[in-house]
Amino acid sequence: VYSQSSQTDSPVRYLHSHARPIQATGVTPQPFGPFLPLATLSVLPDPRMSSSQLHNPREVWFLGAPVSKAIAISTAVVFVVAEMNKWHDALVLDTTKIFDHAQFYRIFVCNLTFASMGELIFGSMALCPLMRRFEREMGSRRFAAFIVYSSVISTILELIVFNIFFDIERYSGPYPQLGAVLALYHKFTPRLHPKFFGVLGYDFSEKSMIYGLCAQVILSGGLSTIIPTFVGFFSGLLCINLSETELPEFVYTMGLLVGKAFVDESPPIMMSRTVQRGAERANRPRGTPTGGARAPAPAAPRPPPPPPEEAIVQLTSMGFERQAVVRALQQTDNNVEAAANRLMG
Repeated sequence: VYSQSSQTDSPVRYLHSHARPIQATGVTPQPFGPFLPLATLSVLPDPRMSSSQLHNPREVWFLGAPVSKAIAISTAVVFVVAEMNKWHDALVLDTTKIFDHAQFYRIFVCNLTFASMGELIFGSMALCPLMRRFEREMGSRRFAAFIVYSSVISTILELIVFNIFFDIERYSGPYPQLGAVLALYHKFTPRLHPKFFGVLGYDFSEKSMIYGLCAQVILSGGLSTIIPTFVGFFSGLLCINLSETELPEFVYTMGLLVGKAFVDESPPIMMSRTVQRGAERANRPRGTPTGGARAPAPAAPRPPPPPPEEAIVQLTSMGFERQAVVRALQQTDNNVEAAANRLMG
């Protein structure tokens, strides 16, 4: 089970080596999506952890997403190497050179990196957060299978499309992979605020922010970048269920041997002073004076407010039964996105 607390974005399975779970809290979880159920745990600090570690943990952005980290690093490294050696032309998917001059290597290198610095920056800003999110939700094994299957299918479709319908070169870059994760985002991320902002009388949801960032990359090269992205989007939709069939075991074994450098260790958890004081009292021997009056007994937790009708209507319009919607909202402290993920889980 993956989890996310209000002060760290690390999955729960990475927290057990540093902390002891005690009980569920009332903190509203930030959902990871419909692939896995959510659980928000309260943890006590490990006695071996120093106060500096508690207050200043090392942030690990790709924690729980080694495949995404490997793709991001390799994309940047290959770009630097290609820029230094002027190899960008050799990375273009040119069907004429592939079939007429037998340059079949282009099939395997066209997705390695972007063609310009601007595409690399905006492409990484759009691709990395989506990959990290869905790898944490799906698990690294299933996410790796999804990326491999969608890449193979999109490459086959690209060769057909560019060879028969469009006699143009396809710019290098992981555009099919961007389209594939956009398919996951489009299918599994609900619109929480349909009228998040408006332009010229048209309303846009909060998802438009992600789509707008991706559009900067998708439209940068015209048809040379639009076509592979939409091919990747279509391939991603096809591979959602196909990704449940994992790759052969030797692939994961080789990936484990090669990818140890991309696996991050979990940092100590940042905790509030209240939680730390509670841990200190729990570890203090009995009979030790606390230096003050006895603390009052903690008040009983307030029951969550009834779900607002607007949230119920928003979720029932997605096809869920009203009774299930009300129960999901009550279980998630009226968090609409978390309730939607619970209903789709």
